[in-house]
Amino acid sequence: MTDIRRNRMKNKLFLLFAVLPAFWGCASFNSGDIRVERGTAQAMLEDKALIPFSEIEVSWQNFPYRAPTDSIGEGSTRPKKIKPRPVEQDDAAAFSGRAREIFAKAGLYDRARGQGTLRLELTSFGRWTYGDLFHSFLVDTGFIFIIPASLRVNYYLTADFAVSTSTMRVETEARHKTTFHLLMAPLYPFFSPGARENGLLRQMLWRSATDVYAKLKAAGTAPRQLPPKVRPPESETPAISAPPMTPDRTWLPGQPLEGAPANAEPAPLPEKPDQTWVVPAAQPQAEAVQPAPAAPLNKPEPAPAGEPPAQEETPDD
Repeated sequence: MTDIRRNRMKNKLFLLFAVLPAFWGCASFNSGDIRVERGTAQAMLEDKALIPFSEIEVSWQNFPYRAPTDSIGEGSTRPKKIKPRPVEQDDAAAFSGRAREIFAKAGLYDRARGQGTLRLELTSFGRWTYGDLFHSFLVDTGFIFIIPASLRVNYYLTADFAVSTSTMRVETEARHKTTFHLLMAPLYPFFSPGARENGLLRQMLWRSATDVYAKLKAAGTAPRQLPPKVRPPESETPAISAPPMTPDRTWLPGQPLEGAPANAEPAPLPEKPDQTWVVPAAQPQAEAVQPAPAAPLNKPEPAPAGEPPAQEETPDD
């Protein structure tokens, strides 16, 4: 019995190790213009006269991954507006701490001796979680581990700051691509999606720091406070195809008219219709008049009074 149990355990372990590669059969790759110039980075790290920022505002808005089947039933004439979804609190806190750490190492952030505000905004498009894979992607994509399939995530980082002359912005873009295939299983420990995303965000922050330093040195002035950010309205009224119809009246009976003084008399009530008014009956149509008989042809006219009637002449034989 002991040997049988051992054989069963071995078979279960073998099946488990045979199935597990299907869950980590993926590898991620980063791309984008995120290379840091060594000369600028070295000058930034050695510059002791630079006045850093005293405050950094960090925000992250995410437009999550949507499967092709998620848009079924939304319509094509007026598609549904996709709204950003907040990222997990741990991810947002980790990114905020990493941004402050990198800018402090670069000499651009010092809460004690700095001045001005730096606003960092990260926007991600198509960012997915493992829950999204098991709920939609792995289900909708057939033969995923036989035919390669990929997911792409785009990142857009902006850094806004103000100087004495104007407000400046630095933009950084990058892409994160994950390919799913059974042959990618050996690469997963070295190119896992989570680790590659962290490395990509760190590289984007260093690139943004060098660009901010270059613009500050070109301006030649110390950073200033940024104006408050204007938030867009939460709900926008959809456009209509025609102007609205003006109502016949905007007042109710017994209430004062719009724009009238407070002591004005209320609007008159409509008069009650007369209940004794009778609708006249329809007049009967007149009978058709019969036409007079036609006069006979060649009828002799009557002779005048006092004259004998003329005698008809007979032709000569």
